[in-house]
Amino acid sequence: MNRPLAQRAPRVLLAQMLVSLAVYELLRVQTGSATEALALTSAIPAGLLVVGAITRRRVERIGVISTVTVAIALAAYALTGGDPIALKLQHGAFTGLLGVAALASLALGRPLLVLAVERRARLDPERRAEIEARLADPDRRRALVVLTLLIGLAFTLDGVVQTALAFTVSTGAFVADSTVAHLAVLGGGAAAVLWYFRYQKQRREPDPG
Repeated sequence: MNRPLAQRAPRVLLAQMLVSLAVYELLRVQTGSATEALALTSAIPAGLLVVGAITRRRVERIGVISTVTVAIALAAYALTGGDPIALKLQHGAFTGLLGVAALASLALGRPLLVLAVERRARLDPERRAEIEARLADPDRRRALVVLTLLIGLAFTLDGVVQTALAFTVSTGAFVADSTVAHLAVLGGGAAAVLWYFRYQKQRREPDPG
């Protein structure tokens, strides 16, 4: 993860959440059903991911996970005769799975962000030596481990909170409450990641004295 991406991610995440909430509220008014609006709000982003993958002729792993998660939720919704619980659980499934995967990668000694940087080095021959040299730096490697931990904790907590909301909040109130919970948990995680980036930058700056 690089600094520009880390700085853009919170704004992109906030925009996506607010757009999803606005779309849901519009669809709820149009359909007169909170459950139908929730199903459509889940299906639209997944459809856009599929169209984007076809257009770019490139499949992103994160997009695949997200699309499969939505597809499973929609299938469960249809098979249960319109029970909204599957749709509500889908909100925490994606982040929860990523969070657990990140924490599991740490337990296995193969942090996800380290693997991501190694893959980037393999795919970029021109910068491979530079990237591998940075990865060989113990401080940089440790930073990737810490960032994997912070992201894993934030995503896992978000999955737990979203699952709890799915079972305790009515369908009509779920999307708004879910969005607030996402903002609180993932916003806190993003703040922790940005703080850690600044901390690392300060450590690397030469001492003026």
